[in-house]
This record gives sequence, structure tokens and C-alpha cells, in this order.
Amino acid sequence: MMAHLTGGGAPGRGRRRRPDRSGQAAVSLLFLVFAAVLFFLPFARSADTPEWDKEDRTRNTGLGRDYSLVEDLVYTGEEFGAEFQQELTTLVETSSEEFFGFRSDWLRDTGILDVDRLPAGRRAFENECAGCHGRTGDGSGPAATDLDPRPRNFRSGVFKFTSTSTGQKPKRADLFKTITRGLAGSAMPDFRLLNEERRHDLVEYVRWLSMKGEFEHILVTIALDEEEIPDAEEYAELIVERWDPANLDSVFPGAPETERTPESIARGREIYFDATGANCVSCHGDTGKGDGPAVTGEQEIDGEVFEGIYDDWGYRMFPRDFSSGVFRAGEESKDLYVTIATGIGGTPMGSFEGVLSPEEIWDLIHFVESLGEGGGQ
Repeated sequence: MMAHLTGGGAPGRGRRRRPDRSGQAAVSLLFLVFAAVLFFLPFARSADTPEWDKEDRTRNTGLGRDYSLVEDLVYTGEEFGAEFQQELTTLVETSSEEFFGFRSDWLRDTGILDVDRLPAGRRAFENECAGCHGRTGDGSGPAATDLDPRPRNFRSGVFKFTSTSTGQKPKRADLFKTITRGLAGSAMPDFRLLNEERRHDLVEYVRWLSMKGEFEHILVTIALDEEEIPDAEEYAELIVERWDPANLDSVFPGAPETERTPESIARGREIYFDATGANCVSCHGDTGKGDGPAVTGEQEIDGEVFEGIYDDWGYRMFPRDFSSGVFRAGEESKDLYVTIATGIGGTPMGSFEGVLSPEEIWDLIHFVESLGEGGGQ
């Protein structure tokens, strides 16, 4: 007799048991929670706070000329006494606000600045620039300690890359170009993605920082030189005159670019090595790597021996390595023309306008460009 099968029965027969999916759902939920935490965590944590007051151990090293306004005022007290220092400090504070304050009627009446852009410019500067250049534009932001070269100190009114004659202030277009394109080979990034209006606001704010800082600096300098309190309005007018666009001369183009030929490159090479003329080799070296004898050798300054070359703020600097083919102010031939013709403000790189003819400058450019292409040897 065949047994009567009950219960589970033969395989494949009867009602199938549903798989238990609770564990899988729990794992999926766990992953969702984890992903949500990762997504929202950056928004939930408090923002990093820059260390605005941290000690800058890299400032005033070497030749030590990069002093703040406060340090300069303290020095006047050491030289001429506390009463003189207090009188000068009061003059600087009150006259700076009177002539270059945000609400200065005198400043608005000069027309030297588009003062309506300054509030937006300040916001953009604090968001995008102050971390390196400092809140007052003195080049001592929290990040400056770790940067080489150091950020520009706007308060001296000296800018490296301009299209104007030597010693003149930059045009608005010069500053706009630097902000937009950045400076290759440095920590200065490009801000092409920043709204164009904000970039114009930044230009105006940087101009204001420079005028105000230069005004304060010149008051202290004159007080030290003449050992008396200066006439503030006289020097405020001088600053405005220096920055007036009507008084700025463009150096480009001195002449249309000449044809780049082997002959032009050869002429440029002669200019590059000419010790009685351009003498580029002394800083940039035989192969353009920035290792010339002026950079690797020593020089005596005020009785002390220093290695290499220094900028106007007392920091050691190293010339551009032409063999890299990277140039800070731009890689187009016209950018190189402007740099050679005007020099680089605040550095030993002087102007060659008047030293070299426009045609000679173009020959030199062609040779320098060839160094970045492995030629010109």
C-alpha cells in the first residue's frame, strides 16, 4: 500500500514560502541614512574661521621692509617721542576718514572712484580676497604665511603688472585683467566664474584700498623725513592726481609685432646676453631657468650680506623660469611686451622702455618664447 503523503509533499508542489525581505530593507534603509548624513554633514558643521590674528612668522624676514601702519606709527614714537606719535596717529585716523572714508564727500567730489561700487566691492573682497590679501589689503591675510610669493600689499600703491609707464598706477583694465585671469605660477587664481559686475566692484575696492593705504603711508613717511606733522589735504590731492586715469600713459603697442624668424630670435638672444644693455642673463640665467648669478650670488645691503635678490618689501624673490613657458601676466606676445616695456613694479625687474627700441623688445620676446619651446640655446 502506498503511503499517503501529507505536509510538505513532493518538491515543487504545494504553496511556496515568500522570502523574508525585512533584512534587505533594513540594510537599504541604513545605506540611505548613511548617504543622507554624508550629504548634509558639510552644511551642518560650523564654517571654518580664519585665524586673522595669528602670528605671521614669514613677515618682515630678510630685509624686513613690510611694516604695517601700526608698526610705522610706533617707530615714529621711538624716533620722536610719544607726543609726536600721538599727534601723528590722530592726524592719520581723522584725515584718512575725511578724505578717503566711504562717506567722504571730498572723495565723491573728486570723481576718482565710483564710490557706489565700494560696499559691494568690500563684500566681494572679504569673501574672495581677504584670506590672502588681508582685510585692509596689506597682504597679511591668514593664508599669506604659507604662500610664496606673498600676496600683494595694496597699501603701498605699487602693483607688479600694469600697462602704464614705469611708476604709474594701474588702469582699471589692468586690475580687471589680473582678477579675471589670475597670475599663473602663483596662488592668485582666476575669477572668471565670478559675476562680471562683482569683478568691477572688486577693481574699485582695490583701488580704494590702495589710495587710502598709500595716503596713510605717505603721511607717516613725510612726518619721519621732515620731523613735523604734514598737511594732510596736500597729500590727499597728490594721491588723487597719481590715480587719475587722465594721467596714466599706456605703453602698448610701441610698434606692431615683427615677424618671428630665426634671425629675430638670434637678435633677441644677443640682447638677452648683452651685459651692457638688457642683461637678462644676470637674473634669468643662461637657459632662462631663473638661476642667474644675481640670484645665486650674494649682495651687501646696509652692511649686511644677503643671498639672492629681493623685492621692495624685503622678501627674497626668484625670477620667472622661461623654460617652463608659463608667464604670470599672460602668455600672449603682447602680454610679454607690456611686462618688458613697463617692468614689474616693486621688483628688480625694471622697465626697458627707452632702453630698447620696440623692435628690439619684439626680438627679445621671440627669443624668450623660444626658451619655453626648448630652443634658443
